[in-house]
Amino acid sequence: MPRRRLNDLLLELHDELERAAPLDPSTRDDLLELAEELRETAAFDGGRPAESGLQGRVQEAVHRFEASHPALARVLANVIDTLALYGI
Repeated sequence: MPRRRLNDLLLELHDELERAAPLDPSTRDDLLELAEELRETAAFDGGRPAESGLQGRVQEAVHRFEASHPALARVLANVIDTLALYGI
């Protein structure tokens, strides 16, 4: 799997987290943990099978932030599209 696209999106996600209106610490930690799981998935040359619920958790985050943090939700939606494109 071309890891570059997913890695670029993860960097964009971290940037958005820095720019986003204040998030409570628990929410920020959850997003950082999700980003780390995505990074681990991207670290394998051939990708690896999606861990149970990974894509679903990203989708849940999109729904959670689409009204309050639309730029963050957009990045997360792009992550979902990229995972689907590579069958993860």
